[in-house]
Amino acid sequence: MNNEEQFNKEEFAALLDRAKGDRSINNFANETGVSAAHISRFLRQMIASPPTPETISKFAAKAHNEVSYQDLMVAAGHLARKDQSDGNKENIVERDSPMNLRMQIEELEKKFRQVILADLYESPYKWSVEKTEEKYRLPDMTLNIEHDGYNRWYLEFRPSIPGRPHPSFHPFHLYGRIATFELFETDKFTIVVNDEKAFNMIMKRPPLSLRANIYVMLIDLEWGKILKEEILGKFDKD
Repeated sequence: MNNEEQFNKEEFAALLDRAKGDRSINNFANETGVSAAHISRFLRQMIASPPTPETISKFAAKAHNEVSYQDLMVAAGHLARKDQSDGNKENIVERDSPMNLRMQIEELEKKFRQVILADLYESPYKWSVEKTEEKYRLPDMTLNIEHDGYNRWYLEFRPSIPGRPHPSFHPFHLYGRIATFELFETDKFTIVVNDEKAFNMIMKRPPLSLRANIYVMLIDLEWGKILKEEILGKFDKD
């Protein structure tokens, strides 16, 4: 059975409308990067083929009312449903499948943003979020700030999934990518993690020669707060 046959247009339209919430279609389109006309056609169940996982990812990233990527993927027919012995239906995705891991990482990154923004709302200095056009480019979040001599703050998220082995993340690979990024003395770049082992590993491996103000931040997602942020290296003006 192909995805088109499994595409539940009515369920998807209802979920998409819930994800849109009180926003107008145009506002939702601006936030997700999906055209208003395309969204309208899905809401009116006028499209026979399901949206791609990439489009669904855009919807899920800006969804309201706790509509998840997995909910939308199931309604679109990209993920299967399976009847359980107790008669209930659950959305089934293999725990270690690439699709499931990506979904978990996206959820953690969303929580990273929520914790950082909540902390910023309590800050006394001026700041604003800079919109990024490309979802998967470095960095994950960019802020305009007026604090501690910095004008711009870049944040790169490196989440660890609870209950899974520590990821094989090596900071020197990330430092190499940062080196290709144009940074100034008034820029701050922070690597954000939610695992203390990852935090300590990065602290032990600071960049050896990188012209940037580099920091590492540890977030406690259970309590929803920033635990600490330490500097790894300063911008070398010479």
